[in-house]
Amino acid sequence: MLPDTLLGKPLNSGTMKRFNFTGMMAPTFAPFKSDGSLNLDVIPTYAKHLRKHGIKAVWVNGTAGEGMSMTVSERKQIAEAWMKCRDDISTVIVQCEAGCFKNTTELIKHAVSIGVEGVALLPNLFDKPKTTDDLVDYMEEASKVCPNTPLFYYHIPMKTCVELSMSEFLEKGAKRILNLAGLKFTDTDVAGEGRKCVLAAGGTLTIFNGFDEKLQEAVSHGFNSAVGGTFSGFPTMASQIFSFMKESNDAEAKKVQEELLIQVGAVFKQSGGFTVASLKTATSLLTGIDMGPTRFPVKPYTPAMVDRLREDLRAVGLSVH
Repeated sequence: MLPDTLLGKPLNSGTMKRFNFTGMMAPTFAPFKSDGSLNLDVIPTYAKHLRKHGIKAVWVNGTAGEGMSMTVSERKQIAEAWMKCRDDISTVIVQCEAGCFKNTTELIKHAVSIGVEGVALLPNLFDKPKTTDDLVDYMEEASKVCPNTPLFYYHIPMKTCVELSMSEFLEKGAKRILNLAGLKFTDTDVAGEGRKCVLAAGGTLTIFNGFDEKLQEAVSHGFNSAVGGTFSGFPTMASQIFSFMKESNDAEAKKVQEELLIQVGAVFKQSGGFTVASLKTATSLLTGIDMGPTRFPVKPYTPAMVDRLREDLRAVGLSVH
C-alpha cells in the first residue's frame, strides 16, 4: 500500500507515489536525424545500452536532452518513447519547463498521464524568480497539475542565472508543496549549499548531484544519487566512485575522480567548457549510438571537430567508434 503522508503531512489522496532512489540516473540526449527531425528509433537501443551498464533511470528533456529547443509535441514523443522502454528503464523523470506556463502545464499533464516516476521543472527563464518565495510560488502552482507525482526543481544556475539558496527554497517548499520530492543540484558548492540541501526538511528529500566533476565530494557530503552527463557515454568511473564511497574507501574514490576529471577534460577540450554539442558528440563516439547533431542555437560539431574529439578521447584511454 502506498504511504498516506509525504514530508510528515497528510496528502489529499492515497495515490501519491513515494520517490526512493539512489545511484546513477542518466540525463538522456535527444536523438536527431541529419535533417533535424527526431530519430525515435534510436531510443530502445539507447535504453538497452544504459541497462547494460547498470543504469535503469533516466532524466528526460533536460539540458543534455535539449528540451528547451524542442516543440511541445516533440518533447511528448521523446517522453513516450522512453516510457516504452520499461524492460530496461524503471525510473523516468521528465523535465517539463517550457517558458510559457500553459505549455509547461500541458507537458506536466502529459508526463503524469503516461505514468512517469517524477516531473522536474527549471524556473521560468524570462520572468525569473527573484526570491525563494517567488520560486516556491511557481513550483506550488505547477504542483497543482501533478499533486500525486513527485516534483523536482532543476537547479542549474550556469544556464538559468537563478542564484537562490536552494536549502532555503527546500525548507519553505516542503511546508507548502506536498509532492516536492527534491532537486537536481547542478552547482559546484556541494560542500556548502549542497550539504544544506541534503539535510533540508529532515533529510527526507532526494538531492541529485549534477556535476560529474564533483561526484566524489558530493557523495562524501551525503549525496546518494546523481544525474551525470558522463553516464551515457562513459559511466564506469562514476560507478566506481559510488562503489568505493559505499565501502568508505575515500582514497580510491578520489583517485578515480581524478581520472574522471581527465576524461571530462578531453570531452570539453575544444569547447573550453561544457557544451551539449561536446558531450553529445562524445557520447556518440564512445557508444557507437548515433545521437545525431545538436539543434540550433547549439552549434553542432563539424566533421573536423569530430575527428579531433575522437583523437582527444583516445589520448586519455577511451575507446571510440
